[in-house]
Amino acid sequence: MYKDILNKILLYMDIKIKQHWGLLLLVLVTLVYITIFFLLNPVKKKSVVEIYFADRMTVAHKILIEKYNRLNEGKVKIIPIDFPNYDFSTNERKEMLARSLRGRGDGIDLFAVDLVWVQRFAKWCEPLDKYFTNEEKARILPAALESCYYEGEMVAAPLDLVQGMMYYREDIVKKLPDADKVIKEIENNITWEDFIKLKDKFSSEYPYYIFPAADNEGVICTFMELLLSLRRDYFREEGFNLNTPEAEKALQLLVDMVHKYNATPSAVTEFTEIPSYEYYIKKNGVFIHGWNSYDKDFKESPFDSQKEMYLRKAPVPHFASGKPTSIFGGWNLMVSRFTNKKKEVIDFIKFLLKDDSQEIFYCQSGYYPVTNNFYNSPAYLKKYPETRNFKNYMKSGILRPAHTEYTKYSKIMSFYFRKAIENKMSVKQALSECTNAIQKDLVMIKEF
Repeated sequence: MYKDILNKILLYMDIKIKQHWGLLLLVLVTLVYITIFFLLNPVKKKSVVEIYFADRMTVAHKILIEKYNRLNEGKVKIIPIDFPNYDFSTNERKEMLARSLRGRGDGIDLFAVDLVWVQRFAKWCEPLDKYFTNEEKARILPAALESCYYEGEMVAAPLDLVQGMMYYREDIVKKLPDADKVIKEIENNITWEDFIKLKDKFSSEYPYYIFPAADNEGVICTFMELLLSLRRDYFREEGFNLNTPEAEKALQLLVDMVHKYNATPSAVTEFTEIPSYEYYIKKNGVFIHGWNSYDKDFKESPFDSQKEMYLRKAPVPHFASGKPTSIFGGWNLMVSRFTNKKKEVIDFIKFLLKDDSQEIFYCQSGYYPVTNNFYNSPAYLKKYPETRNFKNYMKSGILRPAHTEYTKYSKIMSFYFRKAIENKMSVKQALSECTNAIQKDLVMIKEF
């Protein structure tokens, strides 16, 4: 009896031992299988979304890109594509962007455009209305937002805003016996008629007034300030017809500044904006037409920092029969229609439109902030009291005409305007041939 019980116990233990080893073997096989599976199929880390952003990378751009990348480390990374002023003219930059987008925008997700390019680039870009609420749009300066629309739809977001300015060398003006009176006069909307008379107070050793007059957008901005001073509604009423007394008066002044008043050297017909500034600094010019960002644009590579420390801003002169007028410029952001990273790109745009981001653009690069709060908040007004003047000065600001072919017509205008300023063509002939060329193109577009 005891022997039978013992045999049963031994049999039970043998079964349990076999079951135990079987279980261990099963666990071991499972572990080996899982190990092999994960070795052959490693868990993929979530990849970082890389956004390629094309613009001229100022100090402000670099600070903000670094900040955004730090805040979004491991998720999103902004990779800048730089278009330095010294290496690319605005026209070269425009054509490079256009070529890239014609090829479905390979390699560019977000890019900045001169605000007069928005109409041209709209067909390659993502409409933005659905990404911005009415409240978000209301935060933006109307003058900045206005240039972001094409056929009633928001196709761009403003990044920064600039406005035509006249700079003067305070150290040169201060040599005049009535310097304080002269400074007050030029800082309080001097007329062109009085500005020309003022020239007699300065030594002929200094170039009096410099403006860019090469075959480039710079001369167009100067011309339009003169034209729109006389008629704010000019392009709405006349289109691109320049056979008018107002257009003739505007172009004639630019010609006369060189050939009648000897206020501007003939060398300006070779200058786009940056070479005109370099000439102005090196030749000790008294006045120059520029943008409100000029005192920061060349901070990293000054032509002569000792002279540049004396630069002061004043409103652009206007005709006595006209109104104070200056052209708005600046850069808008557009999202490539072909990018598959739209959500992340929009988030970065909204980051750049935050008040503290716009503050960095102002402090580091001299651009007008494009958010209303910067001009209305007591905290910002206390910190930057000069912005009160900006807000008043913006009342004289005006945009160039919006048209899909604007850049083409601007090129035609600058070609003929330069001919007139070089005295190779009369003002009437230049305006007539310019108008004919533009009208011919407009007819072809309608027929097509």
